[in-house]
Amino acid sequence: MKKIRIFVSALEYSANIHLYYLLNALQKREVDFEICGIFDTKVLKIESTFSPNEFRVMGFVGVLGLIPKFFRIKKSLVALAKECDFALFMDSSSFNIPLLKSLHQAKNKPHLVYYILPQVWAWKPYRAKILSVFCDSLWGILPFEGHYYPKTSNFSYVGHPLLDEIPFSYTKVNSSNLIAFMPGSRISEIKALFPIFKKLIKHLKKINKKGLLIVPKHFKNRNLLEIYGDLEDFEISFETYEGLGRCEFAFVCSGTATLESTLLGIPTILVYKARWLDYWIAKRLVKLNYIGLANIFLEFLAYGLPKNNNNPQNFPIHPEFLQDQVKVEALLKAFYEFDNEKFFAQKEKLMEYLKNGSAENCARKIENFVKNLQN
Repeated sequence: MKKIRIFVSALEYSANIHLYYLLNALQKREVDFEICGIFDTKVLKIESTFSPNEFRVMGFVGVLGLIPKFFRIKKSLVALAKECDFALFMDSSSFNIPLLKSLHQAKNKPHLVYYILPQVWAWKPYRAKILSVFCDSLWGILPFEGHYYPKTSNFSYVGHPLLDEIPFSYTKVNSSNLIAFMPGSRISEIKALFPIFKKLIKHLKKINKKGLLIVPKHFKNRNLLEIYGDLEDFEISFETYEGLGRCEFAFVCSGTATLESTLLGIPTILVYKARWLDYWIAKRLVKLNYIGLANIFLEFLAYGLPKNNNNPQNFPIHPEFLQDQVKVEALLKAFYEFDNEKFFAQKEKLMEYLKNGSAENCARKIENFVKNLQN
């Protein structure tokens, strides 16, 4: 089989984890490939051309500072991608769409694929039309995404990558008296949430609960006291799945982690505090009832689209506390009133809705592309 050269643009840590599983699936299919571009060397154990750490930012305001740097390296990225057979763009649409535009206009361009599509169902719906023009294929990880793209686009639902990655999924409470705390992967998130979590665990200790702080792996060689402050009430874990697997409940910062804990079957409360300017901008741009992915997906499953409901019935699968709502008393009340039976019933619906992982389907598509090159 012909060797294929793949250009990758994967800035986010979660995108690199998804890419890791996709490349493993390609290797199992004995597809001969090499990759270049922007990806995390530590995750993939492959030397990257550019490090994603240079381009990771938090919030709308932080993006502005990256614009000059992006334009400095854009030509290099486009030239590198043009030397490849296949180009895979993952998440980070504000970064990737300008690259796609340049490649789409190029004479000798690779096959352009977007995997981990932008959330056009939440905001900037016009990007669906842009991507359908620029990309040869669109690989969706949500069953409802295809409704937002033109019928002429080459869209396909490939499954959700987290279903490849989670090692277990509880169907009832894992009674351990251990509570997981995940205050985020960025220092700004941690500084906003962890002081609340420290107060919270002191209350929960009175009912014999213990705290487990799950620390992102990229902090492993850092001074945790500088990042988190006093840690005397917490056991520490750097392994997300191993740590969550020992817990009966979790307080989690918004993001992919809330979907992970939900799919693992860990009853979860979502908490989030952003910089006020970022939050103010997001509130005006994003037209959704929830920010938790599990809540959003289940609402789509029930209604086919986000819907304002005075009586939301089984929503949400987990409560959400944002900005000024993030108070110890409110979080304690939600913990004591949490409906475990509803949580596990909704979790099973969510698993059925997402159906399967995405790595195998994506690898199969790349394998077929290679076969077509030989014909």
